[in-house]
Amino acid sequence: MRLCSMICAVMLCAALTARADGVGDNLPDSVRRIPPPGIAIEQSVRVELQDGADALGKKIDTLQSEFRGDTHKMDLLPDVQIFHNAVRYALKYDEFYNVREINTARNLLKVGNDRADSMRTGEPLWPLQTGLVVRGYKSKIDGSIQPYGLVVPENYAPADRAQRPMSLNLWFHGRGETLTELSFLNDRMRNRGDFTPENTIVLHLYGRYCNANKFAGEVDAFEAMDAVKRSYRIDPNRIAVRGFSMGGAACWQFATHFAGDWAAAAPGAGFSETPEFLQVFQSETVQPTWYEQKLWHIYDSTHYAVNLFNCPTIAYSGELDGQRQAAVMMEKALAEEGLPLTHIIGPGAHHFYETNAKKEVAAKVDAAVAAGRDAIPAKIRFTTWTLRYNQMKWVRIDGLEKHWTRARLDAETSPSGVAVKTQNVSAFSIIMPRLDLTSATKEAPFQPGQPIRIVIDGQTVPSTVRFGADGLWRAYFHKADTGWRAAVSERLAGLRKVHGLQGPIDDAFMDSFIMVKP
Repeated sequence: MRLCSMICAVMLCAALTARADGVGDNLPDSVRRIPPPGIAIEQSVRVELQDGADALGKKIDTLQSEFRGDTHKMDLLPDVQIFHNAVRYALKYDEFYNVREINTARNLLKVGNDRADSMRTGEPLWPLQTGLVVRGYKSKIDGSIQPYGLVVPENYAPADRAQRPMSLNLWFHGRGETLTELSFLNDRMRNRGDFTPENTIVLHLYGRYCNANKFAGEVDAFEAMDAVKRSYRIDPNRIAVRGFSMGGAACWQFATHFAGDWAAAAPGAGFSETPEFLQVFQSETVQPTWYEQKLWHIYDSTHYAVNLFNCPTIAYSGELDGQRQAAVMMEKALAEEGLPLTHIIGPGAHHFYETNAKKEVAAKVDAAVAAGRDAIPAKIRFTTWTLRYNQMKWVRIDGLEKHWTRARLDAETSPSGVAVKTQNVSAFSIIMPRLDLTSATKEAPFQPGQPIRIVIDGQTVPSTVRFGADGLWRAYFHKADTGWRAAVSERLAGLRKVHGLQGPIDDAFMDSFIMVKP
């Protein structure tokens, strides 16, 4: 887990530094240690905390043995393990940064023990709590236990199935070089955060320290969101992504790469691309190789700007903040696509939310979330450079003619069918729900058994709408030497790159992998 986190942090170090280190940051002998070394802890205190962590660890081992086979209890076990790990890691990796964190560790051990004891003696209460709640999940990447924080509205009633599902906000945190699981849990048990809309659960992501939720941190965000959806009633059409500073960078990334998933996005400050940001923030002239520039297509949000056609986006910048550059670059990229950006400026503000501007951001995001995500829009505009990011609403790109070259797919429905325009696409699917299942009011534009015309790049490909037992209409199209044709599945013939298996750089930190020493 820590190897994965540190590799991600090192790869992104230049773009994420809280202060500009300049070109010296590229010299191995002068790079600052991140995280920095902690303070000295008295030996007696270290022994006390280590004994406490060891004792909690033994309780967890006992719970694992006792509840093996009990899915419900095993799903709750990470909610105990997060406290054990927070203290254990701080001791092992020298990550106490002030004397107050000694009492923080003691408190976390107490809460962990209380939760462990409640699992053995009765039904745990924290899954039913409102207010500030910290929980955890087991990562598919490395089997590690990852923490997250929640703000659960006081009016959330777990037993009331008639209550409308809650909205969900994902909050991406800013950079803090002394951030640890210890300090993260402590803060999430005391701090509600910048935005707590009514009838909304706020999910605060840890994201493996400070990697702007990229690579493993990107997967973490979706795994944490899935964990929340399993435990709380969430409206899938009223989910928003938000963040500030480094968290604003993460928000730009999630907004542009997964635009079809959100009711709204609200990035604040941060960075949205690589070369201009490094020039402005690092005072560094970048001289990349061609392949480095290719790999910028993984995360440079300006390269995916047109996808915001499908997601209401409200950007915020302090008037005097150097990181205003992120939204300016996105405005420029969107203008090239003929699209505007709602960009709220905090007058006289440096790197913080100005009070009135913050209220304006909150009002606009709340209105967009209340309106809800349109799961079946009549028109889609979509671009990608890799099959890692291959879906927008009801359209999915299944094959590229050339990877790491821009692909475009625009699609629009009409009463008679669907018109599609493609560029650098060799296969795609239409996956359209019969109903917007959360509202059960908006129907797909086509009825079962209805013959329709699919026009792809000017070529007509006849098709018939057939909704499966899961309520989805799936239609597959492949490009051949003779043009486009309907297909029986998304898979192209022969060995092909596919989503989830399209290249070592794309995939290496997105799922489990083996590292072999030389």
